[in-house]
Amino acid sequence: MSYKHILVMTDFSDFSKKAVEQAAWMAKASGCALTVLHVAHDRSQFQVYITDEQYRSIKSKIDNEIEEKFANMENEIPVLKDMDWTSLIRRGVPYIEGLYETEKGEYDLLVIGSHGQSGLKRFTFGTTAGKILRHCPISVLITRI
Repeated sequence: MSYKHILVMTDFSDFSKKAVEQAAWMAKASGCALTVLHVAHDRSQFQVYITDEQYRSIKSKIDNEIEEKFANMENEIPVLKDMDWTSLIRRGVPYIEGLYETEKGEYDLLVIGSHGQSGLKRFTFGTTAGKILRHCPISVLITRI
């Protein structure tokens, strides 16, 4: 199958780095576009307990950390150096925002690691990968380390 645009989700864990690497090799081989998505988990009730200024400061620090991780991604995944790719940041619940992005974009494949930062061995129930697999409107490739 020939792909036109691959979306890969990352939380910058080892599992998701493997997913990004796999997606990059697939995109390079098929000559298609690659978008790497990170969802900053939004703690919506957090703003109730802190001031707007404190929230903006924390959000800015989180955004800077994410941008730094994206900037280092080519060093950690060398295949990315040899191709054009796009980074994308969304805010919210990772599986929901991942599904929204698949519906919004013109992607034909979503790649995601089997486990995220939590490293839980539960794949089918409760994890981002499991929820996306059950509800995604496009093909999904789940990678393992």
